[in-house]
Amino acid sequence: MNQLEKIEDRVLSVLESNTQSRSDDRVLYLLVCNSYSNNENPIGKMPFEVVMKHYRELKLPHFESVRRTRQKIQATHPELGCLTEYRRNRKKMQKLYTDYARK
Repeated sequence: MNQLEKIEDRVLSVLESNTQSRSDDRVLYLLVCNSYSNNENPIGKMPFEVVMKHYRELKLPHFESVRRTRQKIQATHPELGCLTEYRRNRKKMQKLYTDYARK
């Protein structure tokens, strides 16, 4: 549980400081991962393959944990939610997917 609290602190910090991360989970994940590295060697500057193969050794959180933490934070802090334009597009895509899944 302590691990999740640490993730929540980092995600909250990123959401507060970077508005783009509120609308894009990939940007959020990159910034959260960078917060786990030192300034001399940020995760974002490493080759993708190295990060994916060694995420445990780098002690990076799972993408899904960060995404779920974002949802939880945005539910309790609506001011940290995504931009209205993104919200409309997500609802539209959700309806399309629901219609597709019912076929």
